[in-house]
Amino acid sequence: MQPSLPETIDRRLYRIIHGLPHSALGDRYVTILSDLGEGLGWVAAGAGMAWLGGRMGRRAGLSAAVASLGTTYLVQRMVKPVFRRKRPFVDRDVVVVGIRSMDASFPSGHAASSFAAATAIAAFYPRSAPLVFAIATGVGISRIHLGHHFPSDVAVGAAIGVGTGSLAAWLLKSPKLL
Repeated sequence: MQPSLPETIDRRLYRIIHGLPHSALGDRYVTILSDLGEGLGWVAAGAGMAWLGGRMGRRAGLSAAVASLGTTYLVQRMVKPVFRRKRPFVDRDVVVVGIRSMDASFPSGHAASSFAAATAIAAFYPRSAPLVFAIATGVGISRIHLGHHFPSDVAVGAAIGVGTGSLAAWLLKSPKLL
């Protein structure tokens, strides 16, 4: 029997969010939200903005795509290998919806990518901030609900994403570009 770990706010929040009801239909929609946050959904949104939004849309779209993909690379290749935190389902009997990724849990790449893109978009279109940050937050919560991450993984991923998204937007707001 595995020794009991001390109760932390992180584990308590995990149990609450992951413990929300699971159903086949509900988990399908939550999985779609989670998958869109991986980067492809944000890149598609960026391409749409670039195509339809004129000069500002091109800057915003490129910023969102670069922020999302660049942040995913940063987290997956440079940050996760340093921390190597086990995912919540490793050595525990936990419901996991979808593929059981065996890479490190900390930080959440989905949350980092989503918050990077949301931050970049909001920098160009401030009125969109409630919508894009709600979507990014939904992606983060979905990762916990599906059993793939602890809340602290998502929170740190979100913080990294806000930082990289701010940097991408700042660089692409330069009047000399595009």
